[in-house]
Amino acid sequence: MIQAVIFDLDGVIIESEPLWKETEKKVFAAVGLQLTTEMCRQTTGLDTKDTIAYWYSRYPWKGKTTSRLYKEIIHEMVVAFKNKVELKEGFINVLNFFMEKSIPLAVASSSPPIIIYTALNKFNLRKNFRAICSSEKEKYGKPHPAVYLTTARKLNTRPQHCLVFEDSFNGLIAAKASQMKVVTIPDTLEFSDKRFDISDLKLSSLLEFDNTKFEFLNNL
Repeated sequence: MIQAVIFDLDGVIIESEPLWKETEKKVFAAVGLQLTTEMCRQTTGLDTKDTIAYWYSRYPWKGKTTSRLYKEIIHEMVVAFKNKVELKEGFINVLNFFMEKSIPLAVASSSPPIIIYTALNKFNLRKNFRAICSSEKEKYGKPHPAVYLTTARKLNTRPQHCLVFEDSFNGLIAAKASQMKVVTIPDTLEFSDKRFDISDLKLSSLLEFDNTKFEFLNNL
């Protein structure tokens, strides 16, 4: 039985993945690394520190430190979130669906806390979540399950009774490793990727979620 629901932030609550790609291309270009959109997809779901480490291990650069790049990316993203980010289509419908059922809600994101709170405060959503967790506070980020296990503890709910909404494969793996049920809403270009077939339910849009799908997941 589903006793709590956990949402990823980027690509689930907010339409932010294009902003992350835009910012990563800009910041990494300053150290001579020209990222393509396809390259950016390789790190979708990873936290910012792991993304930087991922690219540095493959294309080490000189000059700026990894910590400097981290600060630049976060600064750019805070500005972008305040000025450009929008809610993901259908999210408010899903949020209201679970609030009407009085099911506790949480956020478990790879983004750092300042990014999470900037987004939630912009749309006055922070009050709706009983727990808000960042994988940057964990020893390991997604696809490691740590952030989801921490979130379940904060919700005082066993992982097996949690339902997760994710958009990335790394997030899907993290939630599955936590023994949680997972709904994925992959990017359009990744929707046919068979790796997402391990999801308990895959949607092309949050607008597709309804009580029939909830009951299906609740009975798994």
